[in-house]
Parts: sequence; structure tokens; C-alpha cells
Amino acid sequence: MKKLSLSKSQITQANSINLIEFAKSNGFILENGGRRALHAKQSGGLYFFRDSNKYYHFSTDTSGGPIDFVMQFWRMNFKEAVAYLLGTDLPRHHPLPSAPKDPGQLVLPDKAPNYRRVAWYLIHVRGIDQEIVSQLMHEKKLYQQDKTGNCVFVGYDQYAEVKYCSLRGTRPERPFKQDRAYSDKSYPFHIVGTSRKLYVSESPIDAMSHATLAKLAGQDWKADHRISLGCLSDQALERFLQHHDITSIIFCLDNDMNATFQDGSPAPNWGQKAAFKFAQKYSKLGYQTAIQTPQYKDFNLDLTALRQTQKSGFAKECEWDYER
Repeated sequence: MKKLSLSKSQITQANSINLIEFAKSNGFILENGGRRALHAKQSGGLYFFRDSNKYYHFSTDTSGGPIDFVMQFWRMNFKEAVAYLLGTDLPRHHPLPSAPKDPGQLVLPDKAPNYRRVAWYLIHVRGIDQEIVSQLMHEKKLYQQDKTGNCVFVGYDQYAEVKYCSLRGTRPERPFKQDRAYSDKSYPFHIVGTSRKLYVSESPIDAMSHATLAKLAGQDWKADHRISLGCLSDQALERFLQHHDITSIIFCLDNDMNATFQDGSPAPNWGQKAAFKFAQKYSKLGYQTAIQTPQYKDFNLDLTALRQTQKSGFAKECEWDYER
């Protein structure tokens, strides 16, 4: 392998392998990650772009084409990666004809007449406190999608204009997660606080779970700000700090302790690796930073584990009306 000589045409051929099809054939589970991208589940923020045949990995801030992808995730050198790709029989990537950029406009899904299914799912399945669910519905940051019953999480800009929308299924047996077309992840889902402290989670449900755990511990859950990144990029955090007076940032990202590469070998703890990187970055920018690591994979699993140990009448918490 060390003596293998590669021609430019072979390198070009290897890099023309359809990266999305290659990822699927190697066990990556892909879901809609936006208008032009697909997101790989449990991957530390791994996205594949349809138009360019490239990927971007948020937690390691790396990107590239098929050769770079194999080098990173299969831990091969350049020549090994090219040889590996040349041995596949997957279709080649054919770029679409270039078209004028369509900026598009985010359109929120239709709202259901009531929000009972979302309330049931978040309170009974996810263990989130009723008061927190109710307040976010009142603030129009959370509602139920008509017909599908999905949770709809909404992010706004400083002028109260809708900029981001994330959908989450409410059927535990059929997981579903998707960002609405034209969503801008740099505008986070935000649970408003009054202090100068900010807790940062990966998802809206984790942010709501963290607030619930604070309330169960006897703390004022309304005191501090909480946002979700929607992935493992800090672009939402960067924008949030431009418009809010924050001095302390606590990173509450996932604990991916059992993460593996596609060959089954141990992978880095993507969430905690990102938390450490962000804590260092924002400390250098003058913020007080800290990391809160969930005992399980995320703070919602911590919350549901705690709920299972409670003997109080939690089942009665949902006895209220979720009309708009």
C-alpha cells in the first residue's frame, strides 16, 4: 500500500463516489437536515450536502469530500482511503446544474386545534414539568402540528420574527426529528431568564428537561436563560450573546460515552468533546464557563430516570386544557 502510485484520474474517481449513498451503505442513518443537507443520527453533528457531495462534522469542525470522509471516520491514510473508495460499486455523484440562489422563506407548519398530544408526550413520556410546557406554549415557542401531532419548537430573532423551526415526533415507537425548510440554526430555541447566566443544551427537549430538573431541586427555573444549539455548532450561541447580557455559560451537552465509529470501534465522546472546546473558547473571550455532564446520555434521560423513582401522583399532572 505504501508503494501504491495513484493517478489524478483515480483520485478524481474516488472523490466522485456519491457520498450520501456511501454513508447509507455503511450504516449511517440519515434524516432531513435542511433543504440541501442530510443529518446522520448520533454522529456528533454530521451533515452531508446533496449539491456539493461533501460533509461537515460540527463536533470536530472538519469537512471535505469522500476521501476526507473515509480518512476521518475509517482512520485511513490518503492512499488507503482512495483504494477503499475505488473498490466500491456505488453510483457517482452528478452535480446539479447551477441555479440562482433561492433565499426562501421559513413557513411554520399549521397548528392543531389543541395541543393535547404534545402535552401528553412532553409531560408523560419525557417527564417535563407542566408549568414549563404551558409557558412555552403561551410564548408561541411550542405547539402541536396539525394532522401529524408533532412537537413544533420555534426560534425567533430579536424582533420576534420567526427564524428557526424544529419538528419532533410524539410517537415513542416511531422516532422522528426534522428541521423545517429554510430554518436558520443560528437563531436558538430560547427559554427566557432574568439573570446573566446561560445554560446551553443540544435540543429543546434537553433545555426543557434541564429547567425541570432545576425546579425539582427547589431552584427557580425562570431565573436563568436556556438555549438549544440544534446540533454541535455554537453559531446559535454566538448570535445569542450578541443580543443578551451574559457573564456565565454552562454547557449541558450530551454524554456520548458509548459512541462508536461505523466499524464498531470506540469513537470520541462527541458531546463532551464539544463542551470542552466551547468552554475553552468562551473562557478566552472573557466569560465564566463550566460543564454539566448528564449521568446518562442527555438530561432528558436523567430526568426520566428520576421520574421513575418518584412515588407521587405524577400521572395527574396533565389534567388541564392545552387550547391555544
